[in-house]
Amino acid sequence: MSELSVRIVGSILDIDTAAWNSCAASACPFLSWEFLALLEECGAVSQSAGWIPAHAEVFRNGRVVAYVPLFVITGSAGTFVWDDGMEEVAQQAGLHWYPKLVAAVPFTPAPVWRPLTVQKDDDNLLMAACADAVAEIARSGGFCGAHFHWTDPAFVAALTQDLRKPGSAGGWIEWKRQVYRWDNEGYGSFGDFTGSFSKNMRRNVARDQADLAGAGVSVRMVPGDEAGPELWSLMADYYERTNDKFGPWAARFLPRRFFELARERIGHLVRFSAAYEPGSDLPVALALLFQGNGLLWGRYWGSARDLRGLHFETCYYAPIAHAIAEGLSGFDPGMGSDHKARRGFRSYLSSSFHRVFNAPLRRVYAQALAGASAQEAAAVRELNDELPFRKVPGSLPDFPESS
Repeated sequence: MSELSVRIVGSILDIDTAAWNSCAASACPFLSWEFLALLEECGAVSQSAGWIPAHAEVFRNGRVVAYVPLFVITGSAGTFVWDDGMEEVAQQAGLHWYPKLVAAVPFTPAPVWRPLTVQKDDDNLLMAACADAVAEIARSGGFCGAHFHWTDPAFVAALTQDLRKPGSAGGWIEWKRQVYRWDNEGYGSFGDFTGSFSKNMRRNVARDQADLAGAGVSVRMVPGDEAGPELWSLMADYYERTNDKFGPWAARFLPRRFFELARERIGHLVRFSAAYEPGSDLPVALALLFQGNGLLWGRYWGSARDLRGLHFETCYYAPIAHAIAEGLSGFDPGMGSDHKARRGFRSYLSSSFHRVFNAPLRRVYAQALAGASAQEAAAVRELNDELPFRKVPGSLPDFPESS
C-alpha cells in the first residue's frame, strides 16, 4: 500500500459533512457526522468534559481515503473501560496513563467503532494501516499508547492478521469483553420469536406483557424526526431520572442541550419506544434507540414511575417486534443486566485493541487483559447457558458482521 499522510482536525465541524458521511455510509449511526457534531455542539464532547476531538484525515496521493474518529481523554468517564488501575502502575514507573489517545464513540459501549474508509478492494489493508498511523500519532504526541475501544467486527478482522505476526508482542494487545445482541433468525413475528423459547420462558415473557397490558399500557414506536419537541424534552427528563437512581455510578454524560438539538440534528436516526397509559397524551416511559444499516441499538431509557413489566416491554419486547417488522438483522440492547440472556439476547465477545509503548508497562497491561478476557469468556458461556432456547449452551459464537 502506498504511503499515507495524516492531518489531525480538532473539531468535526471543520470537516466536510458530505465527505465524512460518504466514508461512513456503511458504518453505524454513532459514527455519522451528525451524531458526532451534535456531541460537540451540545458540549458533551469538549475539553471541560474530558473528551477532546482529534479526528484524523488520512490521505493517499493527496486524496482523502479515510477518516478516523479519535479523541484525547483525561479520564475513563464515558469509555465504559475500567483500566484506571494502570494510572497508578504508570505513575510508579514515572510515566502517565492520562491523557490518553482513544478511538471510540463517546459514551457508547457498543462494538461499532471503525476507521471510515472509501470503500475499495483494499479496505482491510487500509483499516490496518490507519491503526498503525494512529499508533504513530500517539507515539509522536507523547501519549503512553493508542487505544481502540468497542470495535466493529470488520476492524477486528483487519487487525487479526497483525496480531498473528511473529514478534507482535510490541504490537496490538487484544481485550475481549462481553456484549449482548438479539439476532433475527428469520422470525415472522414476535410470537415466532418467543415460540422458539422453552415453555417456562414463554410463560415468563407472557407474564411480563400481561402485567403491563393489565394496567392498560400500550407501547408504540415513534420515529425521532416525527416526535414533537415535548417528547424529546420528556426524554431528557427521563434520562435524568434514570441517572438519579444510580447516584455516583450514574452514566450522566449528555446535557439537556443534547435532547433540545437532537430532533433537528439526528431525528432521522432515532426511534422512540413510547409507552402510553390510557387517556394520556405523553408517554409514561421512553426508550431512545438508533436505527441504521439494518440494525437497532438501544441507548437511553426512563419513566415517570415504575410499573411492573414496563422496562422489559419498552426496552426489549417492543424494539424486538419493531426489528422483526422492519426486517432488521439485529438489535443491541446495551450492556449489563443478566436478565437480558433469559429474554433471548445472546452474548458475544467484543474486541478492543491497545498498543502501549513502554515495554514493562506493556507486559503488565497484556497480562492484566489476558486475565480479564478469560473472565469475560467465562461470563459469556454462563450467560448463554441462560438463553431461553438453549440451542448452543455455553457457546462462544463469533460476533456477526455489522452490515
